[in-house]
Amino acid sequence: MNSNEQKEQKISNRLSGFFEISNYYTPDGNFNDESLRLTIRDVVSILENEYGQQKEIIANEIEAYLSNITAYMLDKGFTDPAMKVLSTAIDEIEKLGYQYLQIPTLQIKRLLQTLINPNKLDKKMKSYSETRAKIFNAAIEVFAKKGYHNSTIDEIAALSGIGKGTVYRIFKSKEDLLDQLLIEKYKEIIDMITQIFTKEGDILVQIQEVITHWVTFIENNPVVYRLIQDQAITQKISGGKMFYDYFVTHIPLIKERIIALNKDKKIKTTSFYTVYYGILGFIDGVAHMWFRNGMKYPLTREIPIILEVLFNGFVGENKTGKRFFIHPNDKE
Repeated sequence: MNSNEQKEQKISNRLSGFFEISNYYTPDGNFNDESLRLTIRDVVSILENEYGQQKEIIANEIEAYLSNITAYMLDKGFTDPAMKVLSTAIDEIEKLGYQYLQIPTLQIKRLLQTLINPNKLDKKMKSYSETRAKIFNAAIEVFAKKGYHNSTIDEIAALSGIGKGTVYRIFKSKEDLLDQLLIEKYKEIIDMITQIFTKEGDILVQIQEVITHWVTFIENNPVVYRLIQDQAITQKISGGKMFYDYFVTHIPLIKERIIALNKDKKIKTTSFYTVYYGILGFIDGVAHMWFRNGMKYPLTREIPIILEVLFNGFVGENKTGKRFFIHPNDKE
């Protein structure tokens, strides 16, 4: 295999984690527009990191990616969902600066046939999404009881009531199942936080709201949270990004808004990442203590303490009589 083939194989492997159509549908079969848009941004980001300004090559890769998705959905009989996916994907890709894409004429012809019955509900897609959701729920329960490494696909299939063969048709392996489970949870978390940050209002109030939602998520999803932590340590996240990196790259303008706070001297740091990882790291520490105590109390009861420490410090400079950090613009 020459260097170009190796490069193409590397990119193909990185994009494979996105090739799961039901990521873009809720368990009841409704299309999740924002989830697909986030995925398209990831795909384009991966390609641009690999190919730089070679727009034509990137466009060719995007065309192949969309063609594969469309062909897969049409072969499965997901005609109406295929139209929604392709339409949304093209719209998002155009916003990213790629305005000329080619889709095989046979696929376009098959998609146009769906316009005859535009309101037809594709029950097959709904069933597929429901099956996948059952497997995920069973996997979380099995992982909770036995741990990820000691769990098997057989146990997950048995608990879900889904045949093992069907499970393997949806997921290539236990590792693939975990990757897809975490990707779904990532997007669920991002969707929740995006809704907060896209509203108008004081960003410091919004950060407090995000902290409250994140702590609540940990309390309600302790198994998923520990899986996220484990994957972050082993760095085996699909697409090559750990959760907190994925988190920060998918929140619109959050970095820029926090940097603006720093310029206005509303926070005491010159580093966005110091603030970002400091907040998440402190919450991780509180969550770790909660796990060590057997989760015997609501984690959400710690929210006021978390907010007090993060926003007002442990004792405050009025008590210590000194400042440990002085903004460069405050120095004479």
